[in-house]
Amino acid sequence: MNTPQVTPWYRQFWPWFLISLPATAVIACMYTIYLAVLNEPNMINDNYYQEGLSVNERLRQDQRAKALSMQANLSFSEKTGKVNVYITGNHQAIDSLTLAISAIGDTILDRTYTLKPINNNLFNAPQPELLEGRFYITLEPEHREWRLLGEIQLPRQETLVLISNANSNENDGAGSTPINE
Repeated sequence: MNTPQVTPWYRQFWPWFLISLPATAVIACMYTIYLAVLNEPNMINDNYYQEGLSVNERLRQDQRAKALSMQANLSFSEKTGKVNVYITGNHQAIDSLTLAISAIGDTILDRTYTLKPINNNLFNAPQPELLEGRFYITLEPEHREWRLLGEIQLPRQETLVLISNANSNENDGAGSTPINE
């Protein structure tokens, strides 16, 4: 009688196919671990406890801005390469303003500008690079008596108006209304 010749398992297709599925998962896992080690997350705030303690200070700044009726018109000029801010309200003389531009989800793109006064209400600073994307805006004077918050999509041709709003959430973009230059 003729018995069919059986080929060894390592010469058949199906064992290798079944082995390749978990082997692919292991390789993908090792690559994911490599990426995680190489690109550590930058969205995590190492000082989260201090951030939690400063909530009352932030609320006080928002209420002070509302009490002073603070408003700021913020514009980014590609022609001059400057950030311009015109503020109104019942404020005292300000030596400088701090404009913090925080990227949503990527702290590498965060920028802080110190704006110097041109006159009592107009401030500007050089903007060395044009940012692109969605950002949170925080504007406050040097001594942090008040602050104005907003949200912006850059690049932007229109002026962004930041209005004091003590009842708004910090990240909801309330108090920001676009107007034309």
